[in-house]
Amino acid sequence: MNTSLYIPASYIKEKAKEAGFDDCGIAQAEQLHSFSEHYSRWLSLGYNANMHYMEQNTDKRANPKLLLPEAESVISVVVGYKPSQQISRPPFVAQYAYTEDYHKKIKTMLFCLINTIQTDYPTFKANAYVDTAPISDKIWAQRCGLGWIGKHTLLINTKLGTWLNIGELVCNIKTEYDTPMNIRCGECTKCIDSCPNGAITDSGINANRCIAYHTIENKAEQLPADINLGGYVFGCDICQKACPHNAHPQAKIEISDERIKQLENIGTIDEPTFRKIRKNTAMDRIKYTQLTRNIDKNKNNKK
Repeated sequence: MNTSLYIPASYIKEKAKEAGFDDCGIAQAEQLHSFSEHYSRWLSLGYNANMHYMEQNTDKRANPKLLLPEAESVISVVVGYKPSQQISRPPFVAQYAYTEDYHKKIKTMLFCLINTIQTDYPTFKANAYVDTAPISDKIWAQRCGLGWIGKHTLLINTKLGTWLNIGELVCNIKTEYDTPMNIRCGECTKCIDSCPNGAITDSGINANRCIAYHTIENKAEQLPADINLGGYVFGCDICQKACPHNAHPQAKIEISDERIKQLENIGTIDEPTFRKIRKNTAMDRIKYTQLTRNIDKNKNNKK
C-alpha cells in the first residue's frame, strides 16, 4: 500500500522563504550513480588529502534512502552570506567566517521549517543536514534547480553567485520537482587560472594543493614549502573572487566597522583575543597554533 504524503511544492517554498532561506528547490530522492563514479575516482587520486572521513559512508553520499528509508524527495535550500564590506588587506579570512557559524544557523532554520510543515502535515518526516553529514549537498542543490556547479566545484546561483551556504531536508513526501540547471561557465577558466597552487582540476579540487584545506584541515606543524596561501589564514575566496558570476550579487550580511577592524588585526592578536574573535563562527575549527602557523607561512611566501 502506498503511504506517501503529497505536499505542494509551492507550499514548501513559501514556508522555506518564511523560515529565512533565500532560495529553495526540490528533487526526487534517488541514487546518484554518476556521482558515485566521479567520487570514487576523486578518492583514488588521493585528492581528499588527509581528510580520511571523506572515504567513509560513500554509499550514503550517493543514496539519500540510506539516510532516511522513507525518503521520496530532497528539499535543498540556500542562504546567501556576501558581506556588506570585506577585509581590505592581508591576512585574509574567508568571508563565510566573518559572522556566526552557518552550520548552527541553517540547522536551526531547517528545524523551524520542519516544525512549520508538521503543523499542517503531521506525518511529514525529514532529516536535516548542513555540510557535515554524508550527503552531496552541491549535487542535490544543482538537481533541485538552485544553480549549477562551476569549474571551481562550487554551486553558482543566479542571484547569490557562489556566496551561499547549502542545507537540505531528506523527507518522505512527493511533490512537483524542479528542473536541474545547465552549466553556464562556457569557456571561462578564470577560477582555474586564479588559484596560485593549481588546485582546480578536471577531476575536482585537489585538496593537497588547496589553500582552504591547508589553512583549516591540515593540522601539521608546518605546511608544504611549495604551497602559497595567497594571504589567507582561514579558508580561501580566491577562485570565488575571480568568478564573473560573483560580480553582481548584493550583500546579504551586514558587517560592522568594528568587526572588520577585528578581522583585519588578526595577524597580530594574542590567543585570548583570537578565542574571542572566533567564538560562534566557523573559525572555531582551528586552534591558535594553526592561525600563527598560517600567518608565518604567508610571511615566508613573501620572502
